[in-house]
Amino acid sequence: MALLLPALLIGGAMTFDLAIRLQKQAEDDLRTSARAAALAVNEELEGALLVLSTLATSPHLDRESWRLDAFHRQAREVASQLDTFVILVTRDNMVQQAMNSGQPLGGPLPSVANGAASVMSIRSGRPTFVPPVYMPEIDRALSIVAVPVIRGGEILGALAMPMATGRLEQPLQLLPEGLGSTAFILGPGNRLVARQPDPERTLTRTGPAWLSEAIGERRRGIIRGEGLDGLPAVLAFERLPINGWVVVASAGLTEERAAWLPAVLWRGGLSAALLLLGLAAAYWLMQRLMTPLVNLVEGAAVQPAGVARIAEFEALAAAVIAAQNAPRREAEAARRAAEENLVLAREAEDERRLLKSVVQSVPEAIFVKDTELRYVLVNRAAAGAFGRSEDEVIGRTDAELIHPDAARELTMADRAMMNSGITQEYENRVVLPGHGHELRTYLTVKAPWRDSTGRIAGLVSVARDITLRRATEERLRGAEEAMRRIARADSLTAMGVGVAHELNQPLTAVANFLRAGARWLQDDQPDPQRIAAAREAMQEAAAQAQRAGEIVRRLRDFIRRGGTEQRHVALGPLVADGVALTCAARGEESLPIALDLAITGCDVMADEVQLQQVFVNLLRNAIEATEGLEERGLSVSLRRDGDRAVLLFADAGPGLPPEVRERLFEPFVSTKEGGMGIGLAICRAIVEAHAGRITLLSPEEGGTIMRIDLPLTGLEGSV
Repeated sequence: MALLLPALLIGGAMTFDLAIRLQKQAEDDLRTSARAAALAVNEELEGALLVLSTLATSPHLDRESWRLDAFHRQAREVASQLDTFVILVTRDNMVQQAMNSGQPLGGPLPSVANGAASVMSIRSGRPTFVPPVYMPEIDRALSIVAVPVIRGGEILGALAMPMATGRLEQPLQLLPEGLGSTAFILGPGNRLVARQPDPERTLTRTGPAWLSEAIGERRRGIIRGEGLDGLPAVLAFERLPINGWVVVASAGLTEERAAWLPAVLWRGGLSAALLLLGLAAAYWLMQRLMTPLVNLVEGAAVQPAGVARIAEFEALAAAVIAAQNAPRREAEAARRAAEENLVLAREAEDERRLLKSVVQSVPEAIFVKDTELRYVLVNRAAAGAFGRSEDEVIGRTDAELIHPDAARELTMADRAMMNSGITQEYENRVVLPGHGHELRTYLTVKAPWRDSTGRIAGLVSVARDITLRRATEERLRGAEEAMRRIARADSLTAMGVGVAHELNQPLTAVANFLRAGARWLQDDQPDPQRIAAAREAMQEAAAQAQRAGEIVRRLRDFIRRGGTEQRHVALGPLVADGVALTCAARGEESLPIALDLAITGCDVMADEVQLQQVFVNLLRNAIEATEGLEERGLSVSLRRDGDRAVLLFADAGPGLPPEVRERLFEPFVSTKEGGMGIGLAICRAIVEAHAGRITLLSPEEGGTIMRIDLPLTGLEGSV
């Protein structure tokens, strides 16, 4: 009984599970039938809608080319293939058919009801589906499909096409066999659109009142209740996507149970028979096993004749042997694993030594910190910077190795990098014990150190000592500044000679006019004519003095204006001042220099003094290169090119030899006798300091053009 009870429970559970599965299978078959029928009905409706939609786009219905006779032929040809006809109703006359492909063109046509599908489609502007309507003129019940005729967003009318109920009943024949199923379509108002079997009862009945409420707005499902014949039934439903009609597949509850109950009863009987057979076999096997077990307990070395060999005991013996051999196999596997681990350990040690050799051979300081900012790896260069050995640095923080202020600064930088998780490069100055507490400059790159899970476990850093480089750069800047001062002094010397010559003329004129005025005023008797002449001489003297003052002002501005700070500068006026200053320095009122300057729209961020030094230097070179020529071709132009200002200094001189052009902007390269060759080098340094470029252009017709382009500030029209 102890063996029988579990077997009976298992058999009962399996039988119950079978009943549930068979019942579910019957429901699934019914649900599949409803879905297949719904797809077929939906395709029929979509086909009719596609035909009408295509006809609605016919050019014969365009307002400009309205041809009812041509459309009548077209619609009749299409509808005849579907065994139906097409009706046209216009918006202007919705109570009368405008065309019927089933009637001769021009003959009397039926009227249109207010709730007809075509009228509803015109009012809604959307396709309309109407359940079967009895049409006495053809003695048939037909479902109606209608679509609006739209042109340019305006509804001109509607096309309607009746569908024979048989076309909708055909898909409902896809019912599962053996369930006595009934399929039907529910339209609006719980009205039957089609049914199988008994299709002739479609027009005289509606669906059960409870069915619409039970279905609600659901798309598909399965419910139990009264069928069309009023008997208990199982109903599977599927809603049509195209118009919301519901296809229902119904099976009587008696037929549904008959589909699965016999199989369950047969399976239950079979399970009981198998259970009894199993008990009999178990009893026989138990008797078969007991005899050799008894012999084994009694110590019989050989089984008596007629007693079968016990394969189970032989398997047990084999299992014992296998258990005895298992430790040997495990020991062998452990030995092989140990050998493999030893090889891996050696390879890891080799890789560690290689990494250490690479790290130690790098002259830059390399170090690794954990999340607590303790050093876990340093090379000799890093340890030397702290004035300690590598072992003395490992495990310590910056606060334990350097001044607290410097340690605080480094800690903030390390925390910021680890919080961002992004590699950072920066330059810092710090005092380290290993350099005699001297302030050193380092270019440092720090990157996150991530573990196998991707989390930040610390940081890796490489620091290069660039103190010597920065000192060298500072000396180079000093030398460059000295060269600029030399070039400026050279420019001032040349200008001083020209300005002295230029000042000599107005000052001499001032002296002459003053002496003449004094002579005219020596007479004791006032003479109006002499007084007027003296006044005129005084005015001429004042004008000449004003001219001299203007020359001195230009020279003073060139020497002292602006300082070294960059500010918004209008290039047009600055170039014009440079030309005027150059003319004054040459001792001439004017030089044949053609100017084409954009006074506005070319503003740059610049140092006025430095840029004017460049302009004066380039103008002086052009003037000296064309000295004595009849056609000097001197010109200066300024224009805007995109986001840059372009300056061109041109002359018609002899040009430059190829060997000089290649090295023109290098220091100490000059074509003048006694020239220092630093002017153009200074010009290039100044222009590049302003984010600009200076280049030499050599036109084919001869001469030289120096081009300068500078970035604009974006302040349009500033002066």
